[in-house]
Amino acid sequence: MTINELESRTDITKQNIRFYERKGLLHPSRNEVNNYREYTEEDFRTLQTIKVLRKLDFSIEDIRNILSEETPLDVSLEQHLKDLQQRQQELDACIVICKGLLGSDIRSLDVNDTLYKMEAMERNGGKFMSIIQDYKKFAVSEGKKRFSFKPDTMVRSTDEFTEALLQYASENDLNLVITKPGMSPVFEIDGLEYTAMRTFDRFGATVNCRLTHPEDVETKDIPKARRMLYRFLRSPLFIAVILLVYLAVTRQSLWAALLVGAIILPYLFWMFPRFK
Repeated sequence: MTINELESRTDITKQNIRFYERKGLLHPSRNEVNNYREYTEEDFRTLQTIKVLRKLDFSIEDIRNILSEETPLDVSLEQHLKDLQQRQQELDACIVICKGLLGSDIRSLDVNDTLYKMEAMERNGGKFMSIIQDYKKFAVSEGKKRFSFKPDTMVRSTDEFTEALLQYASENDLNLVITKPGMSPVFEIDGLEYTAMRTFDRFGATVNCRLTHPEDVETKDIPKARRMLYRFLRSPLFIAVILLVYLAVTRQSLWAALLVGAIILPYLFWMFPRFK
């Protein structure tokens, strides 16, 4: 196809198409008779891919690395997402500062105070984003250590247990391989070994799966004190503490709060593992 046809199909101007060629992102062949560029369906797809990546604000160099497969797409996306989040944080800080400066003029602008506020926001924003990113990593790690699900059957035989695990894997797009069938089967998900067991309640059977070696997924790059804090925030004890504080404030009675806490805390510890 000609460059005019390619322009029409992609809504990308001829100037931009030639720009991508000069940057080495597009490699059309030449007609031996008239020396015109000739574009294929592969060129069309490449150009559409470039269009998507440019709309996502990837740089030309990043796009070149992706197209050449020098850098895998998921790796590039992960790094690009971090960059976008950082820029979003910086833009949010700029918006706050700009709103605070509305009504000012250049003569009355307190430059030192404005710089101080901007630097403080940058420092605090960096710490906040670090905590958020660490918590996300921690939550993923904890989610891999154990999980539970409700099967469709009561799982009363080895075959039913196997079927329940495979159905769960299929529904959640997991690469699950059973290595030891039985009523306490052993299986792997992406190379991580788990053991499954059944429990029963009024709603039927629950399959509880635990990682054989939880230390394999431990987020050791996160400080231990921060991991302990995150673990506390995910625990039933944290829920109980919040409830006790709420009751103590609203009822103005610490004893009433402690009494209610003593009643509900055992229930929270029983309930929480089934729903985490």
